[in-house]
Amino acid sequence: MEVCDSLTVLFIGIIFANLTSTMDVKSSFTGFSNTVPWLLFCVLSISSVITKSSLGLRIAYLFMKMFGKNLNGISYSVILTEFLAAPVMPSSTARAASIGFPLVTSISKYVSGNVEGVSEQNIGQYMIILYSACSAICSATFATGMVSNALIIDLMADAGIGITWISWLKFMAIPCVTLLLLLPFVVRLICNPKARDLGAISAQAAINYKDLGPITDKEKFIIAVFSLMLAMWMFSDLIGIPIMITTLIGICIFLVAKVLAPRDILSCSGTFNSIITLGILISFVNNLVSAGVIDWFSGTVAEVVAGLGQWTSFSILIVIYFLSHYFFSGESGRIVALYASFLSTGIGLGIDKTVVAMTLAAFSAMSNVLAHYTSPVSALMFSSGYISAGRWASLGLTLAAFIVAVWLSYGYCVSAFLGS
Repeated sequence: MEVCDSLTVLFIGIIFANLTSTMDVKSSFTGFSNTVPWLLFCVLSISSVITKSSLGLRIAYLFMKMFGKNLNGISYSVILTEFLAAPVMPSSTARAASIGFPLVTSISKYVSGNVEGVSEQNIGQYMIILYSACSAICSATFATGMVSNALIIDLMADAGIGITWISWLKFMAIPCVTLLLLLPFVVRLICNPKARDLGAISAQAAINYKDLGPITDKEKFIIAVFSLMLAMWMFSDLIGIPIMITTLIGICIFLVAKVLAPRDILSCSGTFNSIITLGILISFVNNLVSAGVIDWFSGTVAEVVAGLGQWTSFSILIVIYFLSHYFFSGESGRIVALYASFLSTGIGLGIDKTVVAMTLAAFSAMSNVLAHYTSPVSALMFSSGYISAGRWASLGLTLAAFIVAVWLSYGYCVSAFLGS
């Protein structure tokens, strides 16, 4: 299903909800008062600064030159970039906008243009799914991997679980690194990018990189502004400037310097489709919460798992939590609505409380792989047009099974070691 079809379904949903008095007109659009759709709009706008300049190609050529002999080399270079950026840049959306999206789209264009038999759609789908899954896993790896992790740490503290930055990493490191190491092979299997051997593309990339010539003053300016924005994003808590305001500052700097034109922002239909979709989805979530559906759902889950074997119950519990992300368009809403109740239910099963807390924390981020709307990163990647909503949904379920299988194996070993 394409973006326009998704919007049609959402609009029909609004009409039906209003005609049945389930929602009113005002509550149908409360999601647009949330900053998430507008943050997505801002980062989509600012990412065009890189993609429309030679800087995006320069980045792509550099990676191709260093790792372009095969698809695995390219894949691990993207993963390593995200892994190194995640602990110091707490916004996964900002990472995707300033690094991930320009990188994977530039690589996709370059590979399709230089490797015979590989279409941009085909390699683009692979790169988009790879980066989205990588971003979700890296967001879970570090306590500073995404903004919502701070909320999780507070909820853990309320349950008597003390987690530091180091203890978070110690628990997450083994399963997350395992997932990242296996990820290219899994994504390649399900996406079939048809670009396993890239031949002489590495040497050709080195030539093309050299042909670009010395870095221009415009590119130096773009790098300087993005470096400033990265620093402000990283230390947003210390300087007291929200990520949204930092992004607006960057847009204004580029507009004043005429590096970005207003028409570049207003002419992108994909940008507006994305924010409308997210805004309406958030509105539906807000109404579900206010109607008490979320509380009913949590209570039902507790009844379902009661009386089963310990690890059977725990497995069902975390799978339900993982899949519940289908009903949310961001991490924070689901964490607020479900995390505490699922945590108390899991602890009540007799599983070590740290295992329960950290598993739910990991799945709060990793379930972003499920669909194109489940996070701003997914929506940003979906706007590339390389993959349909239906195709993402089917690939997301396969990745979910892979992630849950690896995590349950690790969680069982840790829980057994702790003697629970």
